[in-house]
Amino acid sequence: MKRFLNAFIPTFLISEIAAITFMTATWAILSELHAGVNVIIGGEVVTAIGVAALAVAIYRRASRPEAVIEAASDSESA
Repeated sequence: MKRFLNAFIPTFLISEIAAITFMTATWAILSELHAGVNVIIGGEVVTAIGVAALAVAIYRRASRPEAVIEAASDSESA
């Protein structure tokens, strides 16, 4: 559980910051171009899918070192 939390917490925080930034930028750009509400919502959905993919990549990169650290600590205690 500790390994999961050590990888999940930074992933969640980075993804949250990315989501706020990217979704605000998407909304601002599409609003500035006078896009319709449906287009803006569609852009937000596409941005959310991108942020979800980014979160998966961040979690995978964060969990690799945690697995190595856990394996090293298990071998030292054995």
